[in-house]
Amino acid sequence: MSRIHLLDDLTADQIAAGEVIERPVSVVKELVENSLDAGSENIVVDILQGGLKLIKVSDDGCGMSEEDVKLALKRHATSKLQTLEDLNSLRTLGFRGEALPSIVSVAKVEIVTREHDKLHGTKVELTGNNLTNIEPAGAPVGSSIAVKDLFFNTPARRKFMRSQGYEAGLIHELMQQFSLSHPQVNFRLNNQGKQVLNTMGIDKIDNLLQHFYGKSISESLIQLEGDIPYGYLSGFTTQHTYCRANRKGIYFFLNSRRVFSPELLAALQKAYENILPKGKFPVAAFHIELDPSLIDINVHPNKLEVRFRETTFIEELTNIVKRNLAQQKQVPYYELKLPKPTFNNEKIKTQESWQEFFSWQPANNIEKKASENTKKIENNIANNGAEESKVNFRREEATLVKENVSCESDENSYEEKINLGKNINIFNENETFPAQDAYNIEREKSFPQEVVVPHQETLPTLKIIGQLAHTFILAEGEEGLYIIDQHVAHERVLFEKLIKQAEEGTLESQLLLTPVTLQLSMLEEQIVIDKILPLTDLGIILENFGSRTYLLRAVPACLKDNPETFFYELLQRLDNNQQPLTSADIRKEFLTTASCKGAIKARQKLSWEGMHNLLEELSKTVNPMTCPHGRPIVYQIPYKDILKAFRRSSF
Repeated sequence: MSRIHLLDDLTADQIAAGEVIERPVSVVKELVENSLDAGSENIVVDILQGGLKLIKVSDDGCGMSEEDVKLALKRHATSKLQTLEDLNSLRTLGFRGEALPSIVSVAKVEIVTREHDKLHGTKVELTGNNLTNIEPAGAPVGSSIAVKDLFFNTPARRKFMRSQGYEAGLIHELMQQFSLSHPQVNFRLNNQGKQVLNTMGIDKIDNLLQHFYGKSISESLIQLEGDIPYGYLSGFTTQHTYCRANRKGIYFFLNSRRVFSPELLAALQKAYENILPKGKFPVAAFHIELDPSLIDINVHPNKLEVRFRETTFIEELTNIVKRNLAQQKQVPYYELKLPKPTFNNEKIKTQESWQEFFSWQPANNIEKKASENTKKIENNIANNGAEESKVNFRREEATLVKENVSCESDENSYEEKINLGKNINIFNENETFPAQDAYNIEREKSFPQEVVVPHQETLPTLKIIGQLAHTFILAEGEEGLYIIDQHVAHERVLFEKLIKQAEEGTLESQLLLTPVTLQLSMLEEQIVIDKILPLTDLGIILENFGSRTYLLRAVPACLKDNPETFFYELLQRLDNNQQPLTSADIRKEFLTTASCKGAIKARQKLSWEGMHNLLEELSKTVNPMTCPHGRPIVYQIPYKDILKAFRRSSF
């Protein structure tokens, strides 16, 4: 009996669908691409339950006849090409003829379509590749395709889907990309019956970027255009005055197709060398018109990755960006950092003046505590004649409130999650939690060069010799020379202290004197919604400030600088984790990110006392050999290797 046999049509179709239709956003991509290829000027997408219950894409394109609909449901049936040579001149988004057959094999589909010169259209209904109905129907010009109960016949695939809000966020990001690739088309996205995206009347890329990223980006945008080998480049990018902590705001469109290319990304990053700090990226949207014969877009089922037969234009992209950045330099906006507030009988006398000073309305129990502290301050001033005093809050309630939002969830509703207050510790500047300053301050008093650090079983007794490149601590031990990375060493110290505080329920946070405004994407906002309770438990206070705009009001106490960067990087770490996260997982990601951002950095000069304190605290940690990310902290060069290098047998 032969061990090789042909698969039945249904199994083969579902395997093929798995390569093209990974999740709801894949369906939207395929259908919207077909709508764009049909010459549509208006495209509307409706989704329910993240697209698993319903995805409906309606357009005003050329439509299809009954004969065309029947053919479109067959695999490899396409209107985009006829011969192999046509692949070298493709300018359409779709061309394989796999979209509809792949979708139909894993969903219940209804198609209503009409050509402009026909009096009536055609309605087709299918269930898992089985044609159940086809009939004439009244319909507007164009096509409407409704995909219902996605993966109804492959339940195992559904288990790999994330929350409905997350899947909806992916679709929202995709629609943003389509609007930037085809700004002349009006796109609308409705989620659960509510409009969440509408580009009607916004037909320019710079206006679209402002629409998606907020008005603050507009002053930083610069326009780029110029000839490149075999083509033309146009688009917008931001100056150094506006940047983000991830690459999600960088878009490349090749002949109006959104593409991912490490070569293009590297070229852009090269243009920003010595302009943006490490870990910062611009927001950019580039349209590249290139001879189709020089591009291979048929290298991956999703057609996102491309291969270039000619790469000389990539270097020119770097040059064009560099020239424009140099010609349009902008003085960065400096946000005034106010000193920490001091309170006396002139500045605070009532509860209302406290609220006015911070320009926000605290929760009821904080109001009460503020009033009590005000009275204590006034009494202290009256009794002791002090000119200033400090306020310290402990274990108070903080509430994140968002209005007019409705979003389904598998567990608690959005409002339930948002309105549940969580205990937050606020600490003052006298707190003894180790910060960077504890290690960076150069003492005028002399400090002995020979410092013996207490040790446990895993860290030997060390005598500090000095600091190398203001980055590594050099120390002498019984076995040789020890090199300690000061950043990852402090990262380990902070991580274990934060772990201990979190376990004891005393994790502390600090109010920001000037709240940081965050402009979130729909996907980032959904992560906040899903994880708001664990985040609040860990000391982050957010306040809704409009459509996908939030104010960051409090962060962990160990973070002295760049709270915005910390928050965006935390969201990215949570987003990159493909597995469902428990509260413990979120806490670990949070503490790892917080310890990294709060640790002293490379190229920071430490005092002798600072180096001693750091190694002493490192010796008390559970794992002094690696940081929370797994990077080594200590590197040893044995004396025998040093002697061998200098051709000596002994000291």
